[in-house]
Amino acid sequence: MKRRSLLKRWFNWVLGALIGIPLVAFLKSQRFRPPVERRISKILKEDEFLIEPEFVLFESSEGPVAISRTCTHLGCRVNFLEEKSIFLCPCHQSRFSRMGRYLSGPAKKDLARFKVSTIENGQGYVVYIPR
Repeated sequence: MKRRSLLKRWFNWVLGALIGIPLVAFLKSQRFRPPVERRISKILKEDEFLIEPEFVLFESSEGPVAISRTCTHLGCRVNFLEEKSIFLCPCHQSRFSRMGRYLSGPAKKDLARFKVSTIENGQGYVVYIPR
């Protein structure tokens, strides 16, 4: 082996290590990303709902419930059909119940539920949307 080829191999190995090790460490590390807080300044009555771009907020007998509007099949935005009280995905016709339970279609999982808390003075809600 000639000196030039040895130096080329050594240089490629060092360069690969300098780029590869930090890249692998970056890809393997998990970062904490706090959820986005969405404040709703409206009080809902029993069986009322509020449609937002990311979720639908219901006031049920168990308290406030926020159901995601992202379909679990391919990520399309589902629509809430008030007259049928279901969520319907316009892309592939997956159906979900009012509480986000899977009913039919190509999606196999329930819609995500977001954490909801009531503002202390009773003036609205805070919905925590994960990133």
